[in-house]
Amino acid sequence: MKKGISLIVLVITIIVIIILAGAVILSLANNNPIAQATKAVYLQDKVAVQSAVNMFLAKEMVAGKAAATVTLGTLSNPTPTARYQIGGGTAQTFVFDTANVGITLPVYATTTIWAITVDGVVTLSVGGTNII
Repeated sequence: MKKGISLIVLVITIIVIIILAGAVILSLANNNPIAQATKAVYLQDKVAVQSAVNMFLAKEMVAGKAAATVTLGTLSNPTPTARYQIGGGTAQTFVFDTANVGITLPVYATTTIWAITVDGVVTLSVGGTNII
């Protein structure tokens, strides 16, 4: 009686491994986990900035006892600022830093454009792609 592995068993094992490797590669190509993780970071940062803007404007509206209107579009770096107006008063500037709004705007390796609408909604574009 001979001991060992036959050539047929070896070929079948190799074929099974190739099929499994192909399935894993196709799965990773269709559901890129790195791209999804990067988008999740962008979304989390956007939520954090929107929350900080909402808290800042709410605090200013309570102090001024009137509604706030934001009057700037694109926020520039490295010292991004936006303007707001309480009621019919003069326009004020708020700076995105830890002392004023409570958060600094993250800047990513690619082109990062933060913007704020007149309704106070923060938007983010990274590398030409709008982040919802």
